[in-house]
Amino acid sequence: MAEPGKTKSGTALYAQLVTYFRERIADGSLLPGARLPPEIELTQQYGVSRNTVRQAMSTLVHAGLLERVQGRGTFVTQAAAAPQVAPNGEKRIGVVLTYTGDQLNMELLIGIEQAAKSRGYQVSFAYSEERASQQARDVERLRADRVAGLIIFPLSNEPDDPVVARLQADGIPVVLVDRYLSERATDSVVADNVAGGYRATEHLLILGHTRIAFVYLGAADLRTTSVRDRWLGYRSALHDHGLPYDERLVFAFPAHSMVADDASYAAFISQADRPSAVCMVNDMQAPALFQAARRGGLRIPDDLAVIGFDDLSFAAHLSPALTTIAQPRMDIGMRAAHLLINRIEGDTEPPKQVVLPTSLVIRESCGARSRIQQLVEQGSARSFP
Repeated sequence: MAEPGKTKSGTALYAQLVTYFRERIADGSLLPGARLPPEIELTQQYGVSRNTVRQAMSTLVHAGLLERVQGRGTFVTQAAAAPQVAPNGEKRIGVVLTYTGDQLNMELLIGIEQAAKSRGYQVSFAYSEERASQQARDVERLRADRVAGLIIFPLSNEPDDPVVARLQADGIPVVLVDRYLSERATDSVVADNVAGGYRATEHLLILGHTRIAFVYLGAADLRTTSVRDRWLGYRSALHDHGLPYDERLVFAFPAHSMVADDASYAAFISQADRPSAVCMVNDMQAPALFQAARRGGLRIPDDLAVIGFDDLSFAAHLSPALTTIAQPRMDIGMRAAHLLINRIEGDTEPPKQVVLPTSLVIRESCGARSRIQQLVEQGSARSFP
């Protein structure tokens, strides 16, 4: 590599400097214990600013390649580490997902495995079942198996995670999937949940609905970034279409169960000044909502339009078929694996948040066809996306 600052490049100068010193350490030009020149000398030698030098040195310290000794300077601590390998010589990454048998988790894992195998890596995986203690044990077991890095599906309702913090402190690459940690800078790959929540709400607004509810599971509340971002999209769409946000239309069904009981749903959708449409945070609770609506004498979509999120396999087979927001589950897994392996193999760019697009899948539960026909007959139809 050319000396940083001496060549034109689209790469940030501090990243060029990081790569340059990483390579010098790896090839033995800088041996363990070697003292680097003072920052002012590095700025003059490489023609970069002092802030650039400081950022590069901090990155290398965080990676465990340099150490700062107060009053003495900055020293090389070790040669650049090659990817860890398992005892049998395999290159391996670890994956900790949330639920066994869940379609989202399964398709994430398929994408991860496809990408990892294309790069010569094997995959070891575990499921936390949304328990912090289980997640910690799984991560320790995978580390004992000498995985070179980890992909983690974060726990619900956690703005930070001590397990992830420990991995970062130990210099082990980690990439989060589906969610990110709002109080920790990490690599992550997620769906565009804000845009998805916005698109679902806007679709119902275009269909003429003005009382649109947002429904989520209390076990994964607004502290969970995927839930919060879908809610933010919902709020933004209301605002952009001139409708006030109404807390009475936001419903968290019981946290003790993955399936809402009919009574809680029935009470919500039959209240005075009830919603005429519902944006659900995922597809999983749609069957319970449909059942509660039927028992309450409400027809979907005539009396209550419904849009889910995820486009799980059963959504098309509900009666009526569920309109929903599709997210690219396998692509999330593939991008996460490639990002992790790039980190393992030397990528030292700042943390990246990769956001992949979602799409609206229109089926019967939103009532698009009948609603448009009704609006046309009333002479009030707006342009339909």
